[in-house]
Amino acid sequence: MKQSKRTQKNFLELEEESLLVFERFMDEMPGGFFVYRADDAEEFLYINRAMLRIFGCDTEEEFRELTRNSFHHMVHPDDIREVQRSIAAQIADSTYDLDYVEYRIRKKDGTVRWVEDYGHFLHDKKYGDIFYVFIEDATERLKKRTEQLEEINRELRQLYIRESQYKKAILHDAFSFFEINLTSDEFVTNITQMVEGHTVDLFDFMGVQHFQKFSEYVSFWAEQMIPDELNKFKNFFHVERLIRCYEKGELEQAYNGWSVDAQGRRRLNRYVVLLGRNEYSGDIIALVIAKDITDQVEGQRLLQIALQQAQAANVAKNAFLANMSHDIRTPLNAIIGFTDLIDTHLSDRNKVKTYLEKIRDSSNQLLMSVNESLEITRMESGKAALAETECSIEELLDEVEEKARIAVRPKGHRLTVDCSGVRHHAVVLDIVRMREILDQLLDNAVKYTAPGGRISLQVRELEEAPKGYGKYQFIVSDNGIGISEDFLDKMFEPFERENNTTKSGVMGSGLGLALTKNLVDMMEGTIQVSSRVGEGSQFVVTLLFRLQADQSPHAVLPRTLNVEELKGKRVLLAEDNEINSEIAKELLTDQGFLVYTARDGQEVVDMIRESAPGDYDVVLMDIQMPVKDGYEAAREIRRLPNTDLAGIPIIAVSANAFAEDQEKSLEAGMNCHFPKPIDIEKLCETIGKVLCSADRDGTETGKKTKMESKALKTKR
Repeated sequence: MKQSKRTQKNFLELEEESLLVFERFMDEMPGGFFVYRADDAEEFLYINRAMLRIFGCDTEEEFRELTRNSFHHMVHPDDIREVQRSIAAQIADSTYDLDYVEYRIRKKDGTVRWVEDYGHFLHDKKYGDIFYVFIEDATERLKKRTEQLEEINRELRQLYIRESQYKKAILHDAFSFFEINLTSDEFVTNITQMVEGHTVDLFDFMGVQHFQKFSEYVSFWAEQMIPDELNKFKNFFHVERLIRCYEKGELEQAYNGWSVDAQGRRRLNRYVVLLGRNEYSGDIIALVIAKDITDQVEGQRLLQIALQQAQAANVAKNAFLANMSHDIRTPLNAIIGFTDLIDTHLSDRNKVKTYLEKIRDSSNQLLMSVNESLEITRMESGKAALAETECSIEELLDEVEEKARIAVRPKGHRLTVDCSGVRHHAVVLDIVRMREILDQLLDNAVKYTAPGGRISLQVRELEEAPKGYGKYQFIVSDNGIGISEDFLDKMFEPFERENNTTKSGVMGSGLGLALTKNLVDMMEGTIQVSSRVGEGSQFVVTLLFRLQADQSPHAVLPRTLNVEELKGKRVLLAEDNEINSEIAKELLTDQGFLVYTARDGQEVVDMIRESAPGDYDVVLMDIQMPVKDGYEAAREIRRLPNTDLAGIPIIAVSANAFAEDQEKSLEAGMNCHFPKPIDIEKLCETIGKVLCSADRDGTETGKKTKMESKALKTKR
């Protein structure tokens, strides 16, 4: 009665007679029964005698010592977490049903057994939350069930493998397939199914003798393979090799080999062998599928190339958009911000002036980013073209130097320009692209040279050059921060900067040098860089130019009208955009011009046709306009019967700013092309040159067009 007293003390305060009945009843149960607290300790309140049998214990004390008197330690440590989760989930789903779990236990002798657990949770007023549980050793039953499941799984796997094999055989768009008994080296059948679905005799279809042995057929067919494939083909279809593959479980074999068809064409065939065993005879069977994949492989290759190109284009597009978003939004933020500040400080002239200067700087930065991105995009798409004209290297350098001196002035750089090594100044080149190259290199030098530094541009003419051509080197040097060796290899890639804007404090998109390299390549030249960190950099551009026949000094330098001479000149402004028209009219009026406006190309033609000679001195022609564009309007004006009216100077003023756009303007009969946005000083200079040329040539202005306008292009 020792156990009964302990039970009486630890479990329920029953009458002794009732407790004896309860214990006798529970001990007679064939399975284990126990009660434990539903708390963190999970202490046992009661166990029956069957629990001792299940765990191999002689006494209750041994059981409690083995399990540390806790349900948590009774369950195998690898299973306890899943058991607790499962019990909790089942209790949450149903308050009334028994929960069921399977887990392992460790007996007193160390053996591991599986048990089935049926338990239920309840709340007792005296003992609180408890679980009562029925368990049974289910090791043998679960083992048998596992073996049955494994057998079913094996059968399912075999069925799945055979089903997959036959599916592949059917779905392959093979030109033929047949079955072979590898064990006897014989054809199971000499019937083959064609792509269309009908069956034919394999050997009759091929027009060859009937082979008894598969190995003999392989030797015959190998002769149709190209020499390099002969041994590979024989080895792949070697009967003993295929049998070994089956024994190793390698049930699918594939081989691609080149053969020559009846028309003498090289064809790539794919051979697939599916291996299996005849369940009745035990022989190893092979299903052979042959497929011509020549066109498929070529299509895949082209698709792969297209995919790679598309992926590269997508990466480039994303990188381009990310960089351009930053480089456009940054100056836009400054423009919008300073515009708001001007509105707030209208009465403070000094602040307004400062803000306007910063707006102008940000606008130029924005314009540069847009121009560079558009130019480099056109080059990469192959749409850019050179527009070569006659010009003077001396004039080119004067223009480049004038712009550079404005840039170096704030930092006090010492700028030197030297062309003493040039023998032939009059050349034929794309002056816009050449000026862009030099502007970019000098701009780069200014950005990365400390205040007070030295910057130089030297031009020299080399000795070696074909007859009628001159070979020139343009050398831009500085004593700035220099470029590391690691960055030299990628400095001409778009958006690459050795230090970004935040780190270096230098604004820029990283497109300038990429654009320069593309321009030099387009002009079939070379660009070389040498640099040392902390000492400076040197860029050397080498180009070949066609020489003009007339090498007399300043042969192409035109005279221009000054600001006073331009006052009172009558300008016919063709512009369909009201804002652009208002801006241009105000800018020109402030310079002393008399401005008349037209809203489309047809209106311009009508106003010129109905005017008298001298009513207008020059036409500023937008290109993209309704009714009639600027090109057609210019052509129609040049065709007017009145030669004085037809010869009026026409300057294209357009946002179409590429070299080919300038070429189109000249071909349409206009005197020159001026790109937007408008720089009023440069526009006045251009108007002065055009009017000066018109005064010199009289009424022939309209007939000079392209050749005469070569020296009148804007310095932008």
